Amino acid sequence: MTGISLPRAIHLDLMQIQSSPYASANRDRNGSPKTAVYGGVLRGRESAQHQKYHQRDIVQDMLGVKAFRTRATTLTATEQLTGRGWDRAEALTAVQMLLLSTQVKGLGIADNGGTNVLLFLPETAITELVELVDRNRDAFAPFIAQAHADLDKEAKKKATASQKAKTATETADTEPTPEDDGEAEDKNRTAILTAQAKKIIDKKDGFLTKDDVLSLLRSRNAIVAAYGRMLANEPGSIVEAAIQTAHALSTHAITTQIDSFTAVDDMLKELGEESGAGHLGEQRYNSATLFKYSTLNITKLTGNLDGDHATVRDVTEAFLRAASAHRNVGKVSGTAPHTLPHLLYAAVRTDRPVNLAGAFEEPVAATAAGGYLAASMGRLDAHAGAHHRFLGLDRLAGHTHVTLSDQEFTHLGERAGSLDEFVAATLAVIDKALG
Repeated sequence: MTGISLPRAIHLDLMQIQSSPYASANRDRNGSPKTAVYGGVLRGRESAQHQKYHQRDIVQDMLGVKAFRTRATTLTATEQLTGRGWDRAEALTAVQMLLLSTQVKGLGIADNGGTNVLLFLPETAITELVELVDRNRDAFAPFIAQAHADLDKEAKKKATASQKAKTATETADTEPTPEDDGEAEDKNRTAILTAQAKKIIDKKDGFLTKDDVLSLLRSRNAIVAAYGRMLANEPGSIVEAAIQTAHALSTHAITTQIDSFTAVDDMLKELGEESGAGHLGEQRYNSATLFKYSTLNITKLTGNLDGDHATVRDVTEAFLRAASAHRNVGKVSGTAPHTLPHLLYAAVRTDRPVNLAGAFEEPVAATAAGGYLAASMGRLDAHAGAHHRFLGLDRLAGHTHVTLSDQEFTHLGERAGSLDEFVAATLAVIDKALG
């Protein structure tokens, strides 16, 4: 049998076992803690989106670098331009036309003046957008004036049509038909501004090129490089995420618990009324020992950052530390679920990422004395050993763990004495794997 040579890739798998006390950090549309069925039983769940959102905040704070996923790019840029002496309406029109000049199919203007789709841009890209508009203020002026004239003409046309419809309705003595013109107005504004935007990048009469603006949508920093970006119909702006995160699941079966509560009316209590309750209600909670998994493709991150190894190392360290820095925020004032991971396990592989969630396909049973932590950590250790036997150790560049427990683990690599030692040992393995 002929062997197949696969391209070398370096993956950092990060797993954790964490006890979440009575809490409701991540809720569904009905206000209940999120759940999932796995192994035929109901599990507690924290969605991948929930985890990545808070993880990204922590990584940004650690790196001092920001990116924004928002529909308000135009609104933020407009505020900055008004601070430079621009008229607000003219600034908003200029920024909107600038984005529409990219001619990205599906990108339009919403009724609040923002974009109709989310853009994920580095903080610096918004500053550069403002600079580009401000630098070309005089050149924008005639296009803004024409756009506003066309918008006014469209508004008058609509008002006349509306009045005629109202008169016809009154004459016919029928009930008026309710209309929702918001979507039509958005399309009209987008169409009018797009017409001027095309002139701005016209080779003969324009003053910018399409690439001048597309370069802003395509710009990236460490956060975009790590978490990826998707903008439909604009392939040049797409960045494949280097970080992947699984939905966290409890290692055992759970039940949702209902808490009936009252909110005391302080004034009634002061007045000596029989009942001091100003509000009665119910909330839903659960408690769980969770298994969490994320993986960072070091090779992909390096490519996304154009070979900037110093930034790759900074992002990797922030990724590792975010696991213990993350704090749940949902219902936090009434539950304060600020626990640390009981076990962190990092494995650096040179073939593919490996999620050890299968360790808990059969739900863990509580010990005779109660509790799931010890059994969950032991189950993870044993499952890691099974994977080592199945895959061999040749492509396991190194692995290490750190724990709050005195429990000994056979298959989770060297035991670090602290979080700092755990991070340093993992980074050393990656440095060695990178050569």
